[in-house]
Amino acid sequence: MKSKNKRRYLPITLLVGVVGVLVLASFPPKWFAQPQEPSTAGQQQTTGPQPDVGETVLVPKKTQPAPVQPEKKPEKINPNDIYTLSTTTSLVNVDVMVVDNNGSPLQNLEKKNFQLYDDGVPQAITNFGTGEAPMTVCMLIEFASRSWPYLIIALRYSYDFLNVIHQKDWVAVVAFDLKPEILTDFTQDRSEVRAGLDQLRMPGFRESNLYDALAFVLDRMKEVHGRKAVVAVVTGVDTFSKLTYDQCLKIVRASDTPIYPISILEFMTVRSPRGEGIGALQAENALKTIASYSGGQAYFPRFEQEVPSDYQQVAQQLRMQYSLGFIPTNATKDGQFHKLKVAVVDDQGNPLEIFNEKGKKVKYHIVARDGYYAPKS
Repeated sequence: MKSKNKRRYLPITLLVGVVGVLVLASFPPKWFAQPQEPSTAGQQQTTGPQPDVGETVLVPKKTQPAPVQPEKKPEKINPNDIYTLSTTTSLVNVDVMVVDNNGSPLQNLEKKNFQLYDDGVPQAITNFGTGEAPMTVCMLIEFASRSWPYLIIALRYSYDFLNVIHQKDWVAVVAFDLKPEILTDFTQDRSEVRAGLDQLRMPGFRESNLYDALAFVLDRMKEVHGRKAVVAVVTGVDTFSKLTYDQCLKIVRASDTPIYPISILEFMTVRSPRGEGIGALQAENALKTIASYSGGQAYFPRFEQEVPSDYQQVAQQLRMQYSLGFIPTNATKDGQFHKLKVAVVDDQGNPLEIFNEKGKKVKYHIVARDGYYAPKS
């Protein structure tokens, strides 16, 4: 009798066991005990430029979670709100590069070798810094649906920049067509930068809103201090921006971030049977003016082999630039533009003459932004 009962309940027992196993398997892993991770309370976050990375610092942001906000419409750019730098200090910082005709920076200059003029009035340099330091670069890449050759050149030029990134450098990747999109925020991980570039495969729109994109990244770069720049892989053509060219130049002038455009239009223009005509000349002049107003330099490579050396030159200039700071003698907070001029002089105040190892005089030029907007009271 007992053996019959055992045979009767055996299938039921097996069925209950199978159901139990299936139920346990359906639970997510968090239901099972996991080894406890060491507490990270009080430890400093390592994402983004930090105050202890040398001269490159991103102002720390609040760590408290922001309250949930209702979904808003895309914010429109108001040029009147971003023309003038809003600061709480009168100190004006000017990054200066002294380079020879080959674009190589001249080193070993001292504070006494610089004279700085604000609207023609000599200024006392209160802050001075030099030496090699990490750089913070935002890559701005035009990735519009124009034609595949443009996209291929833009990608090749962008990937070449990976070769000049050092371990302590901070790099962000922003692409734009109709509007800018952050693909990778500031990181010291080269693989993350590459991952951002790897997202550039299918373009969205034909528009190339360069002026709006520049305003977007320059606004974000205001939070960054130290050796910083925008490396823009672009054509120089703007098709649909809300900002005009003149409004964009005002924003560029008000910023303290140098811009280094790398033209992708020059390569295509040289190889086009009919050329790009007046449009190419306008784009070239626009990039040259934007770079000059910002204190940067524009590059127009005709062959892909030129791009790595151009990037090397940009990185070398950023790492070896001179940082000058002064408090203007004209303390009027009128929001007006002030013209800056930087000169390199010897101990007697005469233009500095530099000679190479063979005793030949070295020609050089000074790269710095041409002015700044005073804060409004």
